[in-house]
Amino acid sequence: MAFLTFSIILASMPMANAAGAITLTPTAQAPGASVSVAGTGFGATKAVGIGFGAEMAGSNTNMVYTGTGMGPYTGRVSYYPIKPGSFVLISDTTPSGMVAYYNDDGDGTTTGPQEGMEGTINYTTGVWTRVTTVDVTGIPTNYTATYTRYAYNATPAAGVTTLASGTFTASITVPAVANGNYNVTAIDTQGNRAVATLTVDSAIPEGLTIGVMLSLSTVAVIVSTRYFRKRPKIKTYSQVKL
Repeated sequence: MAFLTFSIILASMPMANAAGAITLTPTAQAPGASVSVAGTGFGATKAVGIGFGAEMAGSNTNMVYTGTGMGPYTGRVSYYPIKPGSFVLISDTTPSGMVAYYNDDGDGTTTGPQEGMEGTINYTTGVWTRVTTVDVTGIPTNYTATYTRYAYNATPAAGVTTLASGTFTASITVPAVANGNYNVTAIDTQGNRAVATLTVDSAIPEGLTIGVMLSLSTVAVIVSTRYFRKRPKIKTYSQVKL
């Protein structure tokens, strides 16, 4: 009975989005060069944003928006992709002074202060929407957003969309950063997220990966070892007959 009760409780709890996984090829590369990102475990046919580097605090105030009536009202933040679960939209309607908070649910939706006040956040493009329960057409409203972003947006200009299997492959360009280890983060519009580490090394020649360089170094060592190895003496005999 206790096990059954526990099972019912688990079944009633909201399930978090499954974490995806990404693989980088190569795992070390020079600034300005390309890296292939292969992802699995993401949502089917969902847009994917790829962030590069450390997480950072992002914010926007007095954002431009469109919409009438009870909405949806639509705007966009300046930096993306956005870390799922970190987005908060604040609508400040003046002169009434009514302030409403829309909190990120981690799955691309936001919840407002009361029923009927919901919204969305697109983690890959930074576009947000919100609806309200009253007509606020013509009433000055200031929209403020806070969220967690990444140091660079490495998403290809053509965009990335997963297949029906939840997989994707994309090629990103390594930003002009100092040598070191950096996180590469892939996020889809459902909030699925995966992180892998890339080593940035400006000493890597263009077009060569660490693996190729190691292979070439191994070959060079083998060749030099054989060349400089002490050769056996070869006896010579005079062809003059005595």
